Amino acid sequence: MTALVRALTAGTVVVLASVLAEILGPVWGALIISLPVTAGPVYVFMVLEHDAAFVAGAALNGFAANAATGLFLIVYARRATHRGLVAALGPAAMAWIAAAVSISAVAWTPVMAFLLNVVVYGAGILITRPAARTILARSAVVARPRPLDLVVRAAAVALFVTGVLALSAVLGPARTGVIAAYPLTLTSTFVILHRRVGGAAMARLAGITVRGVFGFGLTLLTVHLMVRPFGAAAALAGALLVSLVYSAGLLALQRRSAG
Repeated sequence: MTALVRALTAGTVVVLASVLAEILGPVWGALIISLPVTAGPVYVFMVLEHDAAFVAGAALNGFAANAATGLFLIVYARRATHRGLVAALGPAAMAWIAAAVSISAVAWTPVMAFLLNVVVYGAGILITRPAARTILARSAVVARPRPLDLVVRAAAVALFVTGVLALSAVLGPARTGVIAAYPLTLTSTFVILHRRVGGAAMARLAGITVRGVFGFGLTLLTVHLMVRPFGAAAALAGALLVSLVYSAGLLALQRRSAG
């Protein structure tokens, strides 16, 4: 029964976020899919099953693994414009896996993980700027979600969250954090929309998303720093606040640029 509640909760959160992302267009869509809509439920349920030390370790390694998601977005954004889904997403996923394997072998500190994210996302913003620059202003709707797409997406996320939590005791905090950081929401969004709106539009979406996903890493850093001294509830609330403030700041910067 508990596993079913987890699955339904995680799937519902992702479906709601993805519907908003597809209806509101690329700028809002990039901000929404950058929020911790997949990893968030993982950590909510993780704090119910593990102690603060486990959650802190998972969050720190997840923060380091967030750099692998930056690499994922860079590769996809660079390849998507003139290539099909498999040719763009396949190398991006392989890049994430290769980076995550390397990251999982390192004993991270918050400073090391922060510097890694700064380097990767700083480079990512520069590399993907040509794709992202053309839609900083408010733009048209990206696509309308279809019921089957939403069901598939919800099922994938529900299975992912359930699997990560079920294996967490065996994997330990470091590997759990790395695996939980896999960009499942981004992957499912790209799979569903690439053929519907075209590679060029998806490259632009990925280019904008690079800026947002750095903020996701900061939410994991917040959990790591807060969960032991202040408790799980305060850590999760602080992480959510950081995510919302960061996204609001990005939106304000884009509106100012558009103006």
